[in-house]
Amino acid sequence: MKGACHLSDKDLYSNKEVFLDLVKKTLNAVWVKGLKAEELTLINKSYISSDYEEQESDIVYRANVNGSEVIFYVLLEFQSSVDYRMPLRLFFYISEILREYAKNAEHKPYDKGIKIPAVVPLVLYNGKAVWDVPTRFRDIVESEELFGDNIIDFRYDLFDVNNKYSKEELLKNKSITSAIFLLDQKIEPKEFLDRIKTIALFFDSLNEKELQVLKHWIENSVEDRLAKEAVKILSSSKGEVENMVASNAFILTEMEKRAEAIGEALGEKRKSIEMAREMLLENEPIQKIKKYTKLLDEEIEKIKSEMNI
Repeated sequence: MKGACHLSDKDLYSNKEVFLDLVKKTLNAVWVKGLKAEELTLINKSYISSDYEEQESDIVYRANVNGSEVIFYVLLEFQSSVDYRMPLRLFFYISEILREYAKNAEHKPYDKGIKIPAVVPLVLYNGKAVWDVPTRFRDIVESEELFGDNIIDFRYDLFDVNNKYSKEELLKNKSITSAIFLLDQKIEPKEFLDRIKTIALFFDSLNEKELQVLKHWIENSVEDRLAKEAVKILSSSKGEVENMVASNAFILTEMEKRAEAIGEALGEKRKSIEMAREMLLENEPIQKIKKYTKLLDEEIEKIKSEMNI
């Protein structure tokens, strides 16, 4: 099964209702309680700098809190691997958001009542390893204890999909967020279909719009054949669900065989690379290395480069 791709995550949480369910179901924050979908505005701009453009996507929302004129930004950053630069990256994003705001606000030196919007950083992480990056900015500052309140500080909230939320906990919630987290965890195809079945049978609170959003996300983030079967199950009546899952056993068997074949091929490749390394260390001629390892010229050149030969 493919892991969730970041473009589909961005598309998913660009839906106001899905984003609102995420923060309301998982964050115990004052600003969340009075937040409404109609008060959210998706900012059609990425604040990721060129230094990190190869990384995940970001989503920025602007909103009024409890109908007041106070405006704040919520930055949602997606991660599939642990990134120890995250506090610094978030600092750069926050700075860029505030820089643009100040430029547009055209503050004057004599404006005694200057106010800036709050920027609330959130990180959604669906990698397998535990996220052990500091969530407080000053924890990455050298000798931070010497400077008290004289240095910049903030915390970000973390959604660690695989390690923070248990299957049992998510099954109890029965919300669009718990359905997404259940399917976004690192699981085998059989478990994925079992969870799809459970969602189809017991997540009665999901409305038609949420189901459509969930199906669209699955289609863009899961292996094609598995995605098609999952969408069929979610589109079926409860009476049809059990039979559909049972009849899809052959798909799981086929996928498992394909995974085994890929694993064997990768194992053979690793053996060839290791053999090439040993032969290079012994100064064997390239033609001989190619003959015994079946590697291409460019693959051998890459190994030589990595070994500084």
